Amino acid sequence: MIDRTTVLKLVGGALAVLAVAGLCGVLLREPLIAWGGLFLDRFGLAGLFFGAMFTDSSIVPLTNEPLMLLAISGGANPWVVAAITAAGSVLAGPIGWTCGRLLARHTRLGPWLARRHPQVVAFLTRYGARFVAVAALLPFPFAVSTWLSGATDVRFGHLLLASLLRIPKTLFYAALLTGGWAAGG
Repeated sequence: MIDRTTVLKLVGGALAVLAVAGLCGVLLREPLIAWGGLFLDRFGLAGLFFGAMFTDSSIVPLTNEPLMLLAISGGANPWVVAAITAAGSVLAGPIGWTCGRLLARHTRLGPWLARRHPQVVAFLTRYGARFVAVAALLPFPFAVSTWLSGATDVRFGHLLLASLLRIPKTLFYAALLTGGWAAGG
């Protein structure tokens, strides 16, 4: 069960996203409209898809919310932005899993992880799919969970199902960003 502190942190995080989007709408409205328009003119919605896929499959700790805000501020329909971002994010799950699996099998990462962090391997062997599912719902760099799940042999089918949870997460954050952006302007 989720404790009260965790719920408060999740609510606080959601309010922070709403507030940041609102502040961007107030303080950076004109530049973001210009940059968002340039982004959409140059890369289109395909750029958003590939950007979301890259950020959510890159081991560099990134999230796709700034890309969504950029596209929304550039005038794209927020629900189209959410759908395209969610599709890229869901596809990032199998990409990250494959990267983690290849690294663990073809480099020294697998044996090193098992030797240096046996508790992590044991945890992911037992709870890997649930760990990915929880990570899929949080504003947490998704790639960390998917790469680790591939490196520790979480079943691919479980990873796919957990990755589908990126859809409601993305819809929720798109709603927060859209509300904050609208409230800021």
